[in-house]
Amino acid sequence: MAKRSEIPEFGLLSGVRVVHCTTSIAGPLAASLFAEAGADVIMLENAKTPCMSRNRFGGPCQQNAKNERNLSLDIPSPEGKEVFLKLMEQTDIFIEASKGGQYNKWGISDEVLWEYNPRLVIVHISGFGQTGIPEYVRRGSYDTIAQAFGCYMQLNGFPDQTPIPAMPQPVDHLCGVFAYGSGLAALRKAEQTGKGESIDLAQYEIAMRCQNSFPVDYINHNDIPKREGNHSSMCCGYGLYLCKDGKSVYVMILGGGSLKRALPLLGLEFGSDLYPADSSMIYPNTPAGDLFEQRLTEFCLQRTAQEVEEVFLTHDVPCSMVMEYEDALKNPHYKAREVFKEWEMVDGEKFTGVNIFPKLKNHPGQIWRGAPTVGMDNEDILAELGLKDEEIEELYSKKVIVKREFKPGMK
Repeated sequence: MAKRSEIPEFGLLSGVRVVHCTTSIAGPLAASLFAEAGADVIMLENAKTPCMSRNRFGGPCQQNAKNERNLSLDIPSPEGKEVFLKLMEQTDIFIEASKGGQYNKWGISDEVLWEYNPRLVIVHISGFGQTGIPEYVRRGSYDTIAQAFGCYMQLNGFPDQTPIPAMPQPVDHLCGVFAYGSGLAALRKAEQTGKGESIDLAQYEIAMRCQNSFPVDYINHNDIPKREGNHSSMCCGYGLYLCKDGKSVYVMILGGGSLKRALPLLGLEFGSDLYPADSSMIYPNTPAGDLFEQRLTEFCLQRTAQEVEEVFLTHDVPCSMVMEYEDALKNPHYKAREVFKEWEMVDGEKFTGVNIFPKLKNHPGQIWRGAPTVGMDNEDILAELGLKDEEIEELYSKKVIVKREFKPGMK
């Protein structure tokens, strides 16, 4: 267990309290970013059903719930609601993830929360938003549902095949980053004005926002996007190429400088009639493009992926082997920048995960605790809210709060 006074002071957000009642990826990622930056983050976990991030090996929970405290609470129950509202009085940012309007149904609207804490920043994460057509608002959603509805999935896959979802869960991760950024912006305004904010973050809208120019090109120019697979449809030398050892490299020969350096490696002349000196890219389905692709394909097939990478990088042509986790663990740059870090779980066992990013020079984040077990901090958190021991015991007896032993996850 950990009292608020026992949380070390570090990072950019020491002194900020964030409470989240979320599951899966988007909300837990946002909460994790706050916790890594030094905020006091409390994970409200359903007293009836543990977070799905604890399933299998429990890796998502260990990665995202580190540095957090845990209160397992049945929020909609009368007693749970009372505890929840007490907690909101002492909270700066509350993040929740559910179907649109869920907290209104429980009688915990934004306006009710602001009665208890006018400065509270509320971040709602849902599939389809808090307002709009009711039948849509109440739809359930996960990352791939948002990809499908948000026109994101249509962009992924190969031209002659059906769309496929992009992995791993890009929309969920984007939503987590948007929740973190907008939550911080709203907190700054609340500190200036004393007035909180409600942020309505719909997964499918974030999916649409993060599609570069594809939506606006269609809207303004009727340019219909095409699934490109692993090669660009607009530029040669921009894609995945198979190598002699069965591994692949991803190459981007784009821009006049890259062309000038790459063409001689393929036995082609930069500044010739086929490849004029003012070229910034080579177009597909042209004599120049066909010859270029043929030479580049042969060049890669005659060498291992590492050899291709070494040749291109020596000549400052953007290229990378398609790395696998085994490659990453051995890679010297990964090691030099400490991409992977080991920390201690709350049961004393060691866990290796992805380190804290981005790196900060003056106020770095740190890992002070592994992911808590279900209800691990019930007594400490409730005592901070002013509840007496007998009141806490009564909540346990009514199963408004629960505690479960540490489990590494279901394999």
